[in-house]
Amino acid sequence: MNVISGFQSALVGIRAGMQSMQGHAENIAGTSFAEPGGTTSLVESIIGLKESRIQVAASMQVVTALDEVIGTLLDVRV
Repeated sequence: MNVISGFQSALVGIRAGMQSMQGHAENIAGTSFAEPGGTTSLVESIIGLKESRIQVAASMQVVTALDEVIGTLLDVRV
């Protein structure tokens, strides 16, 4: 994997995680406890929100690692 494709993959992961977070947040905001299954929907959305946050955090760690690799390569090259 080259550095550019690594960054692209990380950015795709961040974007997907953020979109998922938005969807789960909308579900949480629209959940009605009066509806049957409202509590179940709320719990699923909260779990999904947490999973999305972890996805974004993991993708950011990839970006950070690649940034360090590039920095090291530049230090060695100079």
